[in-house]
Amino acid sequence: MKKTILLSIIASNLLIANDTIVLEDIVTISSATKTEKKIDGVAASVSVISEQDIKKMGAESLKDILSRTSGLNIQYGTFPNASSKSKSSVSIRGMSTNGTLILVDGRRLGGEVSNPYDLDRIPASQIEKIEIVKGPMSTLYGADATGGIINIITKKPTSTPTVNFAIRYGQNEHGDDENKNINLSVKGKKEKLGYSFYINQTKTTPYTQQENADVYVKQIPTGVTTVKPSAAVGLSAQLNGLSDNYIHNVTYKEESDILTYGGRIEYKFSDSVTAGFEFNKFDEERNGSYIGYFHPSNVAAGAGFIPVYNIPVDSEDKNERLDTAIDFKINATDDLVIQLRGYKSYYEKKNTTTTPYWSELKYSSQADSAQNGMTANVDVRSFEALANYFLNESHLLTAGVETRNEKREASVFTQSSELTEKKVDYKAVYLQDEWTIDDTLNAIFGARYDDISNNDSKATFKFGAVKNFSKEFNARVNIAQGYRAPDLRELYIFKNTASGMQRGADTADATLGKTTYDLKPESTLTYEVGFNGQIKNTKYDFALFYNNIEDLISQVNKGTYYTFENLDKAKSYGMELGIQHQLNSKLDIQFNWTELKTKNEQTNEELEFNPDRIVNLKLAYNITEDIDSSIGVKYIGEQYYQETINRGTPTETIIDSTTNSYTTLNWNINYDYTKHISLYAGIDNLTDKEIDDVLGSSSGRYYFAGMNVSF
Repeated sequence: MKKTILLSIIASNLLIANDTIVLEDIVTISSATKTEKKIDGVAASVSVISEQDIKKMGAESLKDILSRTSGLNIQYGTFPNASSKSKSSVSIRGMSTNGTLILVDGRRLGGEVSNPYDLDRIPASQIEKIEIVKGPMSTLYGADATGGIINIITKKPTSTPTVNFAIRYGQNEHGDDENKNINLSVKGKKEKLGYSFYINQTKTTPYTQQENADVYVKQIPTGVTTVKPSAAVGLSAQLNGLSDNYIHNVTYKEESDILTYGGRIEYKFSDSVTAGFEFNKFDEERNGSYIGYFHPSNVAAGAGFIPVYNIPVDSEDKNERLDTAIDFKINATDDLVIQLRGYKSYYEKKNTTTTPYWSELKYSSQADSAQNGMTANVDVRSFEALANYFLNESHLLTAGVETRNEKREASVFTQSSELTEKKVDYKAVYLQDEWTIDDTLNAIFGARYDDISNNDSKATFKFGAVKNFSKEFNARVNIAQGYRAPDLRELYIFKNTASGMQRGADTADATLGKTTYDLKPESTLTYEVGFNGQIKNTKYDFALFYNNIEDLISQVNKGTYYTFENLDKAKSYGMELGIQHQLNSKLDIQFNWTELKTKNEQTNEELEFNPDRIVNLKLAYNITEDIDSSIGVKYIGEQYYQETINRGTPTETIIDSTTNSYTTLNWNINYDYTKHISLYAGIDNLTDKEIDDVLGSSSGRYYFAGMNVSF
């Protein structure tokens, strides 16, 4: 708390200046309304990260960018696999990672639940800007946008031919967690044809920490649940060769090789018709080593095999995805614009989980010990037709229809390694009215109806208004509904994974006493009021929000297995404050403060992994015309979570825990060596702050440098 107060005092003392300076150009956003709109005219809380912002960060991936963005929380461990320790997702305003809808150019991506990989997969070099809208956005985007959306807008064809080449290298001070990145892009336009192509490769080496694997085995045939391997008798005595404990290097940053490439072609048939085609492809390999919840031995017992708990496992991923899209924009009249778009995202995942102690578990080789892996083919197809129509000078209508089909062939729906198919279809219609009441007041109304093939259909609405009193003071109000339908994993998973036994709500397992459960979509009703303006050299934005959540979908530990159920009610509420001040022509100051409270009304506990406070302070200084530098401080408050102790033992229990708060300090410098060559360098976690392992740990003080060449 003292650190937080100190940061606010520093920010307050720096908000003094004599001359009025224009802070920035007018910023527009399209994701909030699916129409181009000034950012200060949007009823919801929004922010835009520009290409210039990304360049000054020296970021390599989407995760680098979002981890430096105020008000966002990066969470680990959201994926049902031992390797989730090294994979992160992002949450907004306490609405869980599943409530953050990540889009690329407005399109959904086929992949994992919670997008735990995509923060690393999307290269910063191909991002033109990122639009973040906080609060439910289901009236325009349907399911999964209960917390908000993050729309990554990629670089588009430009009128002037441009070639960009960049390299980047980073590592921690001990030479671990290396990151090597190289990328090339070409974009331009020739008469009616526009083009943009890129290729990006990133290679990383691992960062690991030594941890203790406290091994237990299932005792068969006695009634004792688990015992140490050295004490096992009967059939379990065949596993006496296992050690009771192993000191193991657990991966927190994986070894990886990611190749991403793609592009866009646009053709202007006439002044009123433009067509575009996009494709994006990636191939990746990832490797890590973890302590699995359990791994089956090769000692048969009845219909199964004796499980070994807390045994080290090795995880290997080989994944690829191909995204294709075609779109048309038709300026039918001066008052009517029609947009048509269809896209397909096809994802193939192959995970293999083995144990390095295969011999002790009585396998003939490590390859023969492969268990608990996840193989999947994900096919997402969507078509959307949208029309923007100026009914008159006061009303801009946006109407659309959308269909989306998601099909998953996966090995997680049965205990066997065979692929089983599950699918869900969405059909939706929506209507939005942007009403300009007068020169200072505008309102927005929106409604949507989604028909879901495997669950209850949902209708959502929103209302917002913005009143511009003066340049110094504007007010806004936003009331919006959102929903998230259960995903296919939450409904149908039936797998003993390395992170525990997973049973979907719609599955039954008599051996565990598990019956089917009618899992409903969760819904959110959000109330928000905000104020913003500019006073001399200072811009500010302040918001209060309250999220009322019903039927929250939550993972529940039933002791012998995990499943998914609805919580009756939950809530999150808080405030967000942002201040940008230009002290003079050289020094710019940005200060952001988020207070967040959450509550599970069923247990009276907080919702897991939501920091009670996030504070950012950034100072950017133009040293010369060609050199600029910035230093950023980020404070993350305490986070409640449930911890399983004595895993796999007769005394396995769940306890309430709280992470430690922490403050990190990042620094970077940029040098425009020539008009075409720029250099940059920086240090993340300058003070070498330790972070709780449950939050993804930290590889320590991290150095990076890079070069951009354009011509």
